[in-house]
Amino acid sequence: MEQTELKLELDSKDEIVSVETDEQKIIEITRKLVLTAKSTLLEDDLLYQIIKLTKCDLTTANDILDKMKELGLSVCTNYMMAEYSLQMFAEMRGYVTEELEQLDKKSQEIEEKAEKRESQFMEKYGTDRSKWSDEVWEEFENGD
Repeated sequence: MEQTELKLELDSKDEIVSVETDEQKIIEITRKLVLTAKSTLLEDDLLYQIIKLTKCDLTTANDILDKMKELGLSVCTNYMMAEYSLQMFAEMRGYVTEELEQLDKKSQEIEEKAEKRESQFMEKYGTDRSKWSDEVWEEFENGD
């Protein structure tokens, strides 16, 4: 009987360690995906990324996804596209903070540059893009 009790005690300790490890693994997965601009994914795409990042099997990936849902991922969705917002999830859980601010700032700078460039082209070549020549389009698209 002592062996059985010891085994049950060890099993219960393993479960506690497993839960902590799961959240640490979730933090790592979430951070990697958000910081590499893979922050909005369909469920199958998210499972694919989990498997790719952890080299686990589909059962384990589903377990990780279920744990993410328990932690709040299930409320971080875009209902129109049936996608999960990992950035929203990361913000909610506090997995990434300063990094998101830097990413938002960087993407805002890129967007402002693109808008400025587009307005310069429209000023130079006209607002009717259908009248732009192939050379103008090539210059616009390639940044020449």
